[in-house]
Amino acid sequence: MDDEEAVAAVLVPPQLKRFRELCEVDGPIEPRFDGYTKHVLLTEDRAFLFPRNHTIVDQLERECDVYSTVDHPLVAKLLGRWDEPAISPYPFFAVTRFRGSSPGEISPEQLPTIAEQLGAALAASHEIDVNSTPQRLWANAWSDPPATPPTAADCYSPVRDLGGAEHLTEAAGPLSPAARKTLLDALEAVEAMDPVLAHGDLHEGHLLLDDSGTLTGVLDWGFGGVLSPIVDFTCSQWDSTSWAAETSYGDLRHHLWTSYAEHRSAPLPAWEQIHLALTTFDIVALAPETQTHYYWQKSPEWQATRRAAAQACLPALLD
Repeated sequence: MDDEEAVAAVLVPPQLKRFRELCEVDGPIEPRFDGYTKHVLLTEDRAFLFPRNHTIVDQLERECDVYSTVDHPLVAKLLGRWDEPAISPYPFFAVTRFRGSSPGEISPEQLPTIAEQLGAALAASHEIDVNSTPQRLWANAWSDPPATPPTAADCYSPVRDLGGAEHLTEAAGPLSPAARKTLLDALEAVEAMDPVLAHGDLHEGHLLLDDSGTLTGVLDWGFGGVLSPIVDFTCSQWDSTSWAAETSYGDLRHHLWTSYAEHRSAPLPAWEQIHLALTTFDIVALAPETQTHYYWQKSPEWQATRRAAAQACLPALLD
């Protein structure tokens, strides 16, 4: 099946004719059907986003709110929105198209460069004044937004979602008083970070690289929102093969955070505190009794191995 035939899965011939007229599309169209929430039709310079069904419309509207807010070369810009029943029963959108392909499996040699580029891109998004973001983005994708932008104390946070700093400190296991204070201080420092416009669903499948390995785009901001910055550093959706590219436990996050911190103007916790907090996050999030959505696509064997690595790392960090 060629591209023109495949496009019929989204737009039948009368719809396609009207689409070409309204959106001024003359050339070839490349369909992409691998997204969970949307079909994408690629033209030479634009990506047209069509929700798969009515339940996705709000999430796609949310994603496009991000594109209309963030001004960064690695984040798409919103170019148009249409409500045209002769083309689609749902609104559809156009954003800038990025060239490149998903990195798939990342090698140990690629990991530092990709993470450093991504950290810098995240910093640019996180620098945006949250008061200037649309209200729809003032919560995560599955919560109603508050009346005013959230604060560090009430924005969505993975640490808070697991029970908060005190709970994670207790769940980390027996600790000396000094070690307990060090860990609690680190978790509280992470919780005190001001909320930012975060991606919320980062993994290598949402990145595009060119042939040289340079990051060309950060895609799919449908779960973006005004959230704790740490949301973008749990790396809980990254593929197991990318984790395997780490030379040691925490390597991916270290490269991400170091680059990110270099490009942020806001005061931030030191890497050592971030490492402590995320190591404890792994211990708690991957405990069989926790049963959270974190790492939900990973096998029990992978989760047990990762949790064991975190448990082995924590005492050294607290020594």
